[in-house]
Amino acid sequence: MTYGDIALSGDVRNRWWEAFGDEGLNAFVEVVLRESPTLQIAYLKLLDSEMAMRQAKSGYYPSISFSRGIGGGGEVYTDPSATPNFSLGLSMSYEIDIWGKVRAQTRVAELSRESAQDDAESAAITLVANVATQWFTIQYYNDRKELTQKLLALSEDYYELVESYYVAGQTTGMDVLEQRQQIETLRSTLNEIDANIRIAKHALSIMAGGQHVPQVAGKLPEAIDVGGTPTIEALLEARPDVRTALRNAQAADAKITIALANRHPSLRISAGLSFRDKSLIEMFKSLAWDAAVSFVGTIFDGFNLTTAIDRAKVTYLTQAMTYMVTVQNAVADVEKALLNLQIAEQQLADARSQLDRQNEILDVSREYFVGGSLTYNRVLSALRSAVSSAQSELSARLNLINAQIALFKSMGGAQWARDLHDPGLKKAKQQLKDLDDEDEKEKDIEDEDEKDIEDKATKDNDNKD
Repeated sequence: MTYGDIALSGDVRNRWWEAFGDEGLNAFVEVVLRESPTLQIAYLKLLDSEMAMRQAKSGYYPSISFSRGIGGGGEVYTDPSATPNFSLGLSMSYEIDIWGKVRAQTRVAELSRESAQDDAESAAITLVANVATQWFTIQYYNDRKELTQKLLALSEDYYELVESYYVAGQTTGMDVLEQRQQIETLRSTLNEIDANIRIAKHALSIMAGGQHVPQVAGKLPEAIDVGGTPTIEALLEARPDVRTALRNAQAADAKITIALANRHPSLRISAGLSFRDKSLIEMFKSLAWDAAVSFVGTIFDGFNLTTAIDRAKVTYLTQAMTYMVTVQNAVADVEKALLNLQIAEQQLADARSQLDRQNEILDVSREYFVGGSLTYNRVLSALRSAVSSAQSELSARLNLINAQIALFKSMGGAQWARDLHDPGLKKAKQQLKDLDDEDEKEKDIEDEDEKDIEDKATKDNDNKD
């Protein structure tokens, strides 16, 4: 099964975090995707790239401008009848895209917009992976807290037992002190666990733009079936960084066209209309027009344009090599993630085997204790070893889940990440509109303040009079 097949079939990798069956996680991911400042920044950049693309396309259209003015001349003392001159002009200019410069500029802008989409997709992929990592980390600490609390309760019970033995002269004060130290260590561990939970929740809140993080309930889940690995072709299509590197190379190629076009003469058509008279009413009776076709080129510029072409070619070669390196790194990322996944699976198997052995030892120790052939100290030691093995198994499960998350992240995006573009852009446009409305509101306030100042000044003058 290829990655493309998985994405199209709606398999786990499309929205992989949902396969863990944690409704709390699923709901919080949606909050993060909606409220994340990181994603908002990415989509504001995407909006900016769309505007830049519209600017680039303006080269396909003529430039139309107008002018208006009033002026006069002569000596006031010798020509008291001097009157002002009124003028109105309208002009148009258009550069014919003979050498494909405008087409290349538009292509660069289009590629930049597509790269901005890829950046937003990459940000979403990383964000969801980080959310899931912190969420499962909290569940891991929840489980560790439960294990530690059980061991603490047993240790406190055993402390009372040891203390009574000490009072009866059946044990030494060292046993009492060691057991007290064990209790203090466990309580310190609980405080550390609580601190780590708070740190993880704070990280989740930051990713959600300061939103409240719900109670992360439940235990650390089992790892899920990741399915098949993607083909090389599917991987290159799914990785946003690979697509961006390719587009950077394509944009660099288009910039060579721009540099070549700058060296060639430009063909420009211009036309204009003008009205001028001493009377504003009579001005429109005097019409003058002009039109021209100009062919302008550079004869010598100190090799500036030639050097610009060479630099554009060097940039293209650099971006082409960067693309090749990015492809290699993408494949290496997946291979590394798969290797780490295999290691994590083996470590979990070893941890579970060790846990089974420690539980067997604990069961036998309890039997011997009941039979009177083993001290409770040995039973407690076996219990601690079993708890330690349970914690190791828990850590191995977390490592395996994190390895799976890393694999999903290395394989790039899916349709869920691309589905964010429309709502992300809509929110960015709304933010822009809100900013415009705020500016208008501030301007109205300033106008009202100025009016109040003028009214006050007028009132003060009236009072003086």
